[in-house]
Amino acid sequence: MSLKVELLEQSFQRIRPQADEFAASFYENLFAANPKLKPLFSNTDIKKQQKKLIGSLVLVVENLRRPEVLGQVLKDLGGRHIQYGVLPKYYPMVGEALLVTFEQYLQLSWTPEVKQAWVDAYGAIANLMLEGAGYTAPSLPSQTVSTPSAKVEKAPVPQQSPVLQVELQKVPTPSFEVNKTPTPQKSGALQVELLESSFAKVRPQAEQFAASFYENLFAANPEVKPLFGSTDMKKQQKKLISSLVLVVESLRRPEVLGQVLKDLGGRHISYGVLPKYYPMVGEALLMTFEQYLQLSWTPEVKQAWVDAYGAIANLMLEGAGYTAPSLPSQTVSTPAVEVEKAPVPQESPVLQVELVQKNKSEQIKTLVQEQIQEQIKGLRSVFSQGVIVKQIKEKFVYLQEQFVYWFWELPTWAVTLIVVGIVLFLILITNENSILGQILGSLESLSVVVAVVLFIKEIPERKKQSHYQAWSTIDGAEGVEVSYARYMALQDLNKDGVILRGIKVAGAKLESIDLSDAELSESDFHKADLDNANFNRANLNRANISFASLTRVNFSSANLSFANLKDSNLAGSNLKNANLFGADLSNARLTGVDLSSANLSAANLMGANLSGANLTDTNLNGANLIDAIVPDDLRDE
Repeated sequence: MSLKVELLEQSFQRIRPQADEFAASFYENLFAANPKLKPLFSNTDIKKQQKKLIGSLVLVVENLRRPEVLGQVLKDLGGRHIQYGVLPKYYPMVGEALLVTFEQYLQLSWTPEVKQAWVDAYGAIANLMLEGAGYTAPSLPSQTVSTPSAKVEKAPVPQQSPVLQVELQKVPTPSFEVNKTPTPQKSGALQVELLESSFAKVRPQAEQFAASFYENLFAANPEVKPLFGSTDMKKQQKKLISSLVLVVESLRRPEVLGQVLKDLGGRHISYGVLPKYYPMVGEALLMTFEQYLQLSWTPEVKQAWVDAYGAIANLMLEGAGYTAPSLPSQTVSTPAVEVEKAPVPQESPVLQVELVQKNKSEQIKTLVQEQIQEQIKGLRSVFSQGVIVKQIKEKFVYLQEQFVYWFWELPTWAVTLIVVGIVLFLILITNENSILGQILGSLESLSVVVAVVLFIKEIPERKKQSHYQAWSTIDGAEGVEVSYARYMALQDLNKDGVILRGIKVAGAKLESIDLSDAELSESDFHKADLDNANFNRANLNRANISFASLTRVNFSSANLSFANLKDSNLAGSNLKNANLFGADLSNARLTGVDLSSANLSAANLMGANLSGANLTDTNLNGANLIDAIVPDDLRDE
């Protein structure tokens, strides 16, 4: 049975003007009826949490007519809630609080029909979230309304209980899949005018568009977020817009655009970008365009961007060294804004990047001249309007960012030519008797300038090479108990923000190693010696650290959810604010451990020794403490 979408939309529209008060009332109702849930929010900024609630409700209601999007979003949301300590038994509590709050705010508009619509909707939402969390065929009790009164009557769920029919299998979502084998393709021109006109509508909201893109990307693909762990997101958003501007403005110059995209793909290797991430980016980009273009997001515009992104990704992947990659085209077959997957025909439209064999220095010169002219026009406009000093400073900051962008985007030979040209120009216009003239007058000075520029320009390449060497060292030391080279390689890679997921260092001696903020999920530290190590804020989700020596280790604020710490010695370690949801700590030695404000919900502490441990504000909800040795104050409870 389908949901009554119009009732849901209309009733939520009445709530929206009072969104902040509604969210606050929801949490008041939730904690009043279920005080045991309050510790889950002990370290949470409740104001931000209320905004997240409203954002989630808006997302759900606005996507009720797009089940192909909503279904996957809710499953991903349910998967992330595992890390917050959310158990299946909490979902009915949240549902009841939500219905009570709707009743408070809708009052006379809270009819039996509206109530039943929200009962059905919440049941479906919760089922999808539970499915995303990995629970087998979850089902929540349905609530039926049998009287005009605003009371909800609980009843057991029959097998045919009404739920939201979000059947993702029947409505395929937009997807870009990388085909590692060469695919011969006929050239087909992109819809350049559609791309230019649609992007022009987005450009006035460029900053908001970029922010929304990353929100969509991380919401649908949380595994991508660690790639941006040490990134200034404001600058990253500006880079995204600059790249889109460059692509759209260069669509009519494929000889320039093709090489730029290949170089960009090559650089993305050093950022940890793998081919599997390209489809995720494509889906997030399409979703963001749809949000901002709205009625202008026609099937023709969508197909134009699908084709364009497929071509862009192919060129970047080619530049990254993957063999003739090809992304499937997506065709739009109905007036609805839905993209249907189809196998790639031999005639799949791709960007006609026919590299013209021109002098590359002339191409670069033209691009630089155009950029300079645009900046001069912008500066003239600023001065002609008599703007304040702050605006002038902002313009120079933008110029600086553009210079940095072009410095890293252009090939090394092009940067060298430009620098040499600038130095020669300065020599020609500078008085040879002046100090600057004397400095620039010698050939040695020119060589030094070029050498410095080349040294700076090659830093990313040298770093990439050092990463390859570090990984070779780590792989070569597998099974070796003591390896100082491996020890240093792990620390160096982590400092550079490289993902260390799945490393195998079982039995290794790594005392006092510093892996703070490291991405170490699913890694193998079985029987390793990690005494005095620093894992502050590290992600050790599902890591195997069983039978390991972990005395005086700093695990503060680390994510150890579902980690295997069986029979490990954690005596004297710092686990303050750590997330140990579902972790196996059976027979572990936890004497003198600081577990204050840690989350041990659903953890297995069977036979563990917790004597002398600090358990202040620790969440032990659902933990298995059979045969565990616990502090006296906890035993009294």
